[in-house]
Amino acid sequence: MNELTLYYMPLTCARVTMVALEETGIAYDAKLVNFLDPPNWAEYLKINSRGKVPALQVGEKLLTENGSILAHLHQQFPDAQLLPNFGQALGDNEPLQDLIWCSATLHPMTRMIRAPARFSKAEDTSAIQALGIEYYQPVLQELETRFKNQKFWFGEDWSIIDVYLNWNYTTAQRGGLDLSAFPAIQRHSANVEKRPSVQSVTGREQADLKSLGFI
Repeated sequence: MNELTLYYMPLTCARVTMVALEETGIAYDAKLVNFLDPPNWAEYLKINSRGKVPALQVGEKLLTENGSILAHLHQQFPDAQLLPNFGQALGDNEPLQDLIWCSATLHPMTRMIRAPARFSKAEDTSAIQALGIEYYQPVLQELETRFKNQKFWFGEDWSIIDVYLNWNYTTAQRGGLDLSAFPAIQRHSANVEKRPSVQSVTGREQADLKSLGFI
């Protein structure tokens, strides 16, 4: 049994965590969580009462919240270069700031578009979805401007921020966000998805979805 165990569900933001683990090269166990299987879900709630994925078991400690998990992996495995190094000065913490932005700001907007029912018990959630799409527009403009002149978020150097951004905007796209007017974002998406770790994880997701009977 490995020291690290990732609890995950395909297509969720746990994809980003699994990519990060693949990038470190460390051995880890991966346990599939199925929200739609009551016994499986009940067992997971015993492990993580907050009922979210991902969660990373590190020895006897359970880490939750993706931003925290990714920051931990970066600090423990600096050679993987998941992020530029954090520094002591305020300006040197931009990578951590951007990581939190992905998880705390973009992720909820993505959920408004892809899973609006999470925000309301009403039968018609189209207004929530439309609001999420509206909120996304300045973000798309920012990303388009940034990626017009550089390959990745931090220039020519890949980071886990790129995977988190890609997961956010492609997940929102599956919910109805239109990316057709943003060619630089589309190029960024193609560059991220060429990464071997990303291809490995998305391939695993497809196999998991098939095993669960979702495809």
